Amino acid sequence: MKKTRLLFAVNRHWYPTLFSAAELERLRGIVELLNEDPPSVIDKNFLLENLPDADIVVTSWDTANLDAEILAAAPRLQLVCHAAGSVRPVVSDALWQRGLRVTSAAPAISHGVAEFCLGMILMATKRVFWSAQAVRQGYWQEASSSFGGLFELYQQNVGIVGAGYIGKHLSRLFGNFDCQVYVYDPYLSVDEAKSLGCQKVETLEELFSQCRVVSLNAPSNEGTRHMLRGHHFAALPTGAVFVNTAGSIQIHEAEFVEELKKGRFVACLDRCETEPCPLDHPYRTLPNVILTPHIAGVAAENRFRIGTFAVNEVEAFVQEKPFIHEVTKEKLATMA
Repeated sequence: MKKTRLLFAVNRHWYPTLFSAAELERLRGIVELLNEDPPSVIDKNFLLENLPDADIVVTSWDTANLDAEILAAAPRLQLVCHAAGSVRPVVSDALWQRGLRVTSAAPAISHGVAEFCLGMILMATKRVFWSAQAVRQGYWQEASSSFGGLFELYQQNVGIVGAGYIGKHLSRLFGNFDCQVYVYDPYLSVDEAKSLGCQKVETLEELFSQCRVVSLNAPSNEGTRHMLRGHHFAALPTGAVFVNTAGSIQIHEAEFVEELKKGRFVACLDRCETEPCPLDHPYRTLPNVILTPHIAGVAAENRFRIGTFAVNEVEAFVQEKPFIHEVTKEKLATMA
């Protein structure tokens, strides 16, 4: 029986960082690999030349869009297995119309981001960043009272905005602490929230006013643009911690900055509207802001988790088992 054929449409930069030797060996036992030395650029010409013989294509960052012309040249293609974040750059109307199935390894990224969120929260609540800087300047414990003072998660209310892959994983991590977790997500049911160990709130105002810690984990799409306004941040308790690893458009940045200038709370930001932000941007100079350069997700070893997730989906397809993380057109409407 002829093996299912797989094409790597993952460029030479990403390929060795996503697929370990062990996962490549596992793939060889499942499918016939059409290529194991991808070029530096996965453009339209590469896809037109190489996709016609493939049953499965593995895509990633910087893969050309699978438009109608490319799909017309790939009559065998049945599955698009995306080994990266959002599938939006590679899918097209023609793809959905043809009924091709799509899976995403984006959930693998959620592990690293959620762990980063928790780490920043634990450090910021105890004002570690500010205390460390003060100690270098000759002070001792004085900075522990900065911006409303340090606190711990014990018996505190913490809030998660967005119960996608990252928000769900973060809620599970919070389960290791004696704190009450609240979640805001219009697409999450009360019962689903309970299964995560969370309590659902119906409004952002309720979450921000009740929680001493708030983590933004909602996807970046037109439905979430500027969902967080100045009055939400004004409602935060004094001394609160706000973390953003989610994206660049969910926060109304000008209004957010005005609230930050009041020094009532601290913010740990891994994303901003323009990246990198200008050298004179307030995020770089406000004393109550910790700004990191978009490193929360798959910065190093965690990229191999993406490869593992992708190979799992290929295996499920070949064995005619249910996908673990399938993406449909309808589901994509609520995703990043």
